[in-house]
This record gives sequence, structure tokens and C-alpha cells, in this order.
Amino acid sequence: MFAQEAVHVMPEMANFNIGAWVIPLIGHQYDLEDLPLWTAGQDVHVAKRDGAFVLWIPAEIIGESPEPVRALAEDRLALVNGVGRLLSSAFRPVSLAAEFIGVDPSGATVSTVIALGTGEARAKGYALGVSTGNHVPPNPPEAAASPLMRATTISRRAHDALTIVGRPTLTWAEIYLLFELVEAEVGGKMFELGWVSQEDATLFCRTANSYSALGSKGRHGKDKGAPPPQPMQHGVAIMLIRGLVLAWLRYVGEPRPAQTAG
Repeated sequence: MFAQEAVHVMPEMANFNIGAWVIPLIGHQYDLEDLPLWTAGQDVHVAKRDGAFVLWIPAEIIGESPEPVRALAEDRLALVNGVGRLLSSAFRPVSLAAEFIGVDPSGATVSTVIALGTGEARAKGYALGVSTGNHVPPNPPEAAASPLMRATTISRRAHDALTIVGRPTLTWAEIYLLFELVEAEVGGKMFELGWVSQEDATLFCRTANSYSALGSKGRHGKDKGAPPPQPMQHGVAIMLIRGLVLAWLRYVGEPRPAQTAG
């Protein structure tokens, strides 16, 4: 947890200008290495600088004052963590370092901001892409993440859903909120398109709304309808709703052919 105040340190330079704000990211190498691909083409993106992964925020979209930088960085990183959670259940959310820097257009450090704050082997593999003619398909991680990030620019609910789903743990209340975000946007279309079955959705809702089934972990202090004979397990509910959110965000963010006048 960081304090609200920050100490802003900069070299004594008569004329300096900020080209971008750069915030180091904290996390496991396995989880960090795909982030540049997921954020490719985004104004705020993850890049490698001096061997470390950093969140790169152009000054043209945030300005040269350090005050709003961390809030924007936290918002965008929450979306990235959401992408990670949707694409891999093994993904562990990454976080921001306490210190960030301002760099000039050449990449040289001109300002430093310090926020005052209170063994595993893994492997991954990707499907191979096929090039035809001059068309080079995007890298698989980039192709998987792009519609999800694009969806957040189209729908406020998509932005909120991706932020929530990226949290390290999800409560029943948060899982149900995700369900309602999708339902508010598409209604019964989620069943028609096969994103979730009516049976699974009904059991999920009955469980989430049942005090008898969940006790203090639930959404209510009394039952909303009869409790299900066999309540849905928390882990099953998380996987079910993550799959629903993933399908919905892909639907929202997938590029569609432009309509032509008849």
C-alpha cells in the first residue's frame, strides 16, 4: 500500500522535457514476458528497458506532471492483469514498483518520482502461425489479448469486468457482479451464442444468492429463493464466469467488417 504523497526528485537541468513516464513492473518473469505482446499497439504499453519490464506512458496522453501518473498506471495495469487471468488460470497478477521515472524523447532519465509506501519451473508453448503471401499473422499472445484490450475502449462495463477479473482472488459478490455486467450488455444472447449454459447460469445464480449455501461468503444475509441441493463450488464458479467474460470481451473487441451502403 502506497501513501498518497510522493517525493519528486529531478536533476538540476535548465531545460528538460518529459517524453514518457516509465514505471518498473514487479512479478515473475514467466508472467511478465507476454505483457509487451498483450499491450502491443496500445498507447500505454509494457516494454523492456535495461533488461526490466516497464509500463510506458507517453507524456502526450498524461502530461509532464507526475501526480496523475500512478492512478493511470494502476488503471491500465489492472486491465493487463485481467487479460492475464482470462488467458491463463496460472497467471499471477503483476504490480507497480514504488519508484518511476520521467524520460526525455531520447530515452534519457530526467526525473525520478519515489512513492512513499508503507522456486518454480514452468514452461509455455504457442501454436505456430502460418504466413501466406505478404500477410504475417500476429504473434499468438498479441492476437489473443488485442480483442480484450480493444473491448475496454468500446464498453465501460468491459473495462470494469477486465479490471475485476484481474484481481488475485475473487469473492462471490465480485463473481456475480461479473455475471451481471455481461447480462446487462447482452442478456439472453450469452445462452444463444453458447458462452454459458442456462443450467450452469441458474445453478450459479442460485448458489451466489443463497445464504444457506454460502453463509458469510455470500452476497446476502438471507436466502433469495430456495438454496440449490448441490451448490456450485467457488472454484467452479470462478472458471465458469471467467469463461463467460472471456467470450463476451472477445465478442465486443473483435474487429467487424465495415458496413457498406446499399
